[in-house]
Amino acid sequence: MEHKDLFTLLKTLNIPVAYNEFDSDKQVNPPFIAYRETSPDTFKADGITYYRPYNFEIELVTIKKDIALQKQLEGLLTDNNIPYDVDSEVWDNEEKIYHNFYNI
Repeated sequence: MEHKDLFTLLKTLNIPVAYNEFDSDKQVNPPFIAYRETSPDTFKADGITYYRPYNFEIELVTIKKDIALQKQLEGLLTDNNIPYDVDSEVWDNEEKIYHNFYNI
C-alpha cells in the first residue's frame, strides 16, 4: 500500500488525518489519526532488493476510550484486506488523551 492510498482510506473515517504530525499552526482536537512509515521487511538476495513493502504505524488519538471508533478503524482495515496488529494503547496523563497504535 502506498502513502496516498492509506491517506485516502483513513480519510473515509471523517476525522483529521496527517502523516506523522499536523502542521504546528493548525489546532487539531481529538479524535484524529497520525500515521507514519516504519521499517520495511525487505526481500534481498545477491545484493539486490527485490521487494520493499511499505509498513505503517497508525496512531488513533482520542480524548476518551472510544471502542466504537477503534472498531470502525479495524473494520475499515479488514474490509480492505489490510492485515493489522494492535500494538498498544497508551494514556497520556499530561495531555489527557489516549493513543492507540496499529501496525499494518
